[in-house]
Amino acid sequence: MTNLIRRTGIVVFWVMLLSTGVRGQQSVTAPAELTAYPDLILYNGKIVTMDDASFASNVGTIVQAMAIRDGKISAVGTNTQIRGQAGPNTKQIDLKSRTVLPGLVVVHDHPFDWARGNSYSRNKVLTDDIVVNRYVRGTPEEQAKAFPGILQEALSKAKPDQFIHIVFHLGDKYEYMRGSEFGDVLDGKMIPKEMLNRMAPNNPVVLENPFVGIMVNDLALAEAKKVFPWVTDTVSMRWMFHDVVMRNHYPELREMHRLELSWWTGYGVTTFGSGIYAPSNIKIYHDLSTSGQMPMRNMWVWYYRENALFNDDYVRNASNFMEGLGNDFFWYGGSRGAESTGGGCSSLPVRPESGERAPRCSYEPGSENYNMLYQHIKNGGRYVGVHTIGDGDIDYLLEIIERASAEAGFTLDQIRAKRHTFDHLVMAPRPDQLPRIKRLGMVLGGAVWYYIEEASRRVEIYGERAAQWMIPKKSLVDAEIPSGFEIDRPLATTSLTVFWTLARMMDRNRPQDGQAYAPNQRISRELALKMATYWGAFYLKKEDKLGTLEPGKFADFIVLDRDYLTIPEDDIENIRVLMTMVGGRTVHLVPSLAGEIGMPPEGAQVTLGGPAAQW
Repeated sequence: MTNLIRRTGIVVFWVMLLSTGVRGQQSVTAPAELTAYPDLILYNGKIVTMDDASFASNVGTIVQAMAIRDGKISAVGTNTQIRGQAGPNTKQIDLKSRTVLPGLVVVHDHPFDWARGNSYSRNKVLTDDIVVNRYVRGTPEEQAKAFPGILQEALSKAKPDQFIHIVFHLGDKYEYMRGSEFGDVLDGKMIPKEMLNRMAPNNPVVLENPFVGIMVNDLALAEAKKVFPWVTDTVSMRWMFHDVVMRNHYPELREMHRLELSWWTGYGVTTFGSGIYAPSNIKIYHDLSTSGQMPMRNMWVWYYRENALFNDDYVRNASNFMEGLGNDFFWYGGSRGAESTGGGCSSLPVRPESGERAPRCSYEPGSENYNMLYQHIKNGGRYVGVHTIGDGDIDYLLEIIERASAEAGFTLDQIRAKRHTFDHLVMAPRPDQLPRIKRLGMVLGGAVWYYIEEASRRVEIYGERAAQWMIPKKSLVDAEIPSGFEIDRPLATTSLTVFWTLARMMDRNRPQDGQAYAPNQRISRELALKMATYWGAFYLKKEDKLGTLEPGKFADFIVLDRDYLTIPEDDIENIRVLMTMVGGRTVHLVPSLAGEIGMPPEGAQVTLGGPAAQW
């Protein structure tokens, strides 16, 4: 009996120790007799755990070493503490003082939407026998001039009725986005639709850019209607390539998506969230996640024909029931509840000299969107993953959440548990909305690209105050409202990286004019990192498994080529990711580090010949 009490006391002691967390260089683990040996140990590094969840510029505990078993972190601590746990088959990696961060979390990005524009993976998977694909570079004017010859060459290789798919470059730093001074090659004027019909009378032709621009000829539209009878030529056909062009080539489409996810891990991203536009993507991600082939994690959001489907309580309740369902790589997060993004209406008056009209609102009382979203919230749904623009619609959104929740009888704690969100923050929230947002327990996104592309124009339309409301990250921190990190741009066709985008939240510099609009909204590198790790996981309701490097959480981490915390701030955008692990599995590894640690190079950025193949 005495021995039993002694053994029980030992177990209780270790359970209590595990519950206290990590402080300093103290190792957190169970004793050897209660655990198996680690599969992997990383030592002699600067491992930034990000275990401080406060709104201060504090990254929390930094340790030398980390142990991993069965895809999870089993212990962190000093070199001596962790290496002492090694067994005969434990692989050990000497980090040689390199910095390790938790895998980055982006809360509103959709790699599935951009796989079609990644020339590396398309060239690897697709041949002219499947789909005749071409990629056009240069300025929009140069692209339009070259286009007739490119289409004629593609037609010479295509069989009758075979799809031709041509992607137009948007510039190395997206300088050719719609609304730029260079023009939009897919505006219907630089390349008239009549030209497509005339030149390709026997082939469906789809023209796209890597983001969302699209133009099709009449044959391609007819093919789209075979799959989606409800479609019109005015619909943004984000599913066109996936579910129409590639509808008879599932294995190739699946491989393109796998490679695109792998490509993103080369930037350090291990988890992302966003709406899914194409029905096939649900099947593909489910297949990848259940077969163990999914390189990174995804919380998906219903983003498809809500006005046709969500006016039925059966669908609404089914959507609400699905929240959280899935597996550790692919799970459902909620819906926008109505087929609309937040409109551009603002409480700021439009300056007459701008020549613009006041934008519309999407959620005006009495509108279909207002009523559908109201019912979605009342039924217990989560509002998540939605683009928002102006502060005027945020007023209506907050009203809907408060009124619908009250009618449903939800307590404040129940409302806060939903963690309703809104993303992009193009010109919202304004300061007086912050207390309501905090009270409701909302978690916001924030895509700095909309500041980069639109700040000067927003100031021209609304005046200087508009800049203060554009992705107001510092205001959110001061109000103690957690927010995640968005990119919302395909990156494979540019020299841009995730760290380049992250750095823009710190300096708010616009490459177009070198100006920082509302510099008081800058945030520290530590706070930017919290947004891209712990707060991102909080947005996705996975903070118990992701976002920090603590025992019991998934071993999702990245190894960098320089120290994020100490290098000059203007060097952060140049950081390279040498290694990415997801669940303890290597998904990205550049050749130099691979040779050093005796492992094979990994990941699409390496195997497909991207820049990382030379690192």
